[in-house]
Amino acid sequence: MPNVYAACWTMSEIAFNGSGAAARAGTLRDIALVADTQLKIAGNTAGGDFSRMLVVPEYLFSAGGALLSRDNKHAIYRQLENISAAVPQLLIVAGSIAYRKGTFFKDTYNVCPILLNGQIIRKLYKANDDGVYQNNGTFRTKTDGGKGVPYATIGGLNIGLDICLDYNQGRLGTYIAQNNLAAPDIHIQISGTNSAASSRSAARTGGVYLHCDLGGKGANGATAWRVTGQAADIGTATTRIQPRQVLMQGGGRLMLFDIPV
Repeated sequence: MPNVYAACWTMSEIAFNGSGAAARAGTLRDIALVADTQLKIAGNTAGGDFSRMLVVPEYLFSAGGALLSRDNKHAIYRQLENISAAVPQLLIVAGSIAYRKGTFFKDTYNVCPILLNGQIIRKLYKANDDGVYQNNGTFRTKTDGGKGVPYATIGGLNIGLDICLDYNQGRLGTYIAQNNLAAPDIHIQISGTNSAASSRSAARTGGVYLHCDLGGKGANGATAWRVTGQAADIGTATTRIQPRQVLMQGGGRLMLFDIPV
């Protein structure tokens, strides 16, 4: 199993008010280049095989209340693919894109793209409505083509992903139980305004729970926890993993974690 080095970029929503989704994608490119460089330094210093990932929060492209159209969403997809092509070995959990489709009474969706080697390898749609962006519209989700699957094996790692309220509702844990899957090595939660809840993690013992929030709650927006055991009475037992480095980048914090699993 390779060592894993992870970066979480988290920021105050205030820092993005007034900037459009395309501009935020441009900032994300700069963040990805810095994260990839710093994580490679950490991995090369330690030696051996290693993987690296960048995780950014839910609603990155919608902070401040701006929703995208379906066409805007696809334009962001193309920008994200270009970013990933510039850092091909960096797994990017690219936050989420909240968008609307429809002519009159618009449906609202919230999707998290995951990228590697210049390609979107997974699109996970949020399942549970948090009521943030559904004014004058109806919240929808998608399950076709794997868009409802919160579990993937990437580079030898089993990775689970929950989006904000989906984590509180136990979406990943339910999927694992229904499909008789192994608990993931890493359970990632991205959120817009949600506190970390390490006792609810579905990661295996010895694995990691990684939470990346927009910045409104939690410890500076990002936290990592080692899962040390499972107990029916208290849930998942964990110990906190402190970041190896915190950089001020792009109007927020780039927090770097060593999370060998």
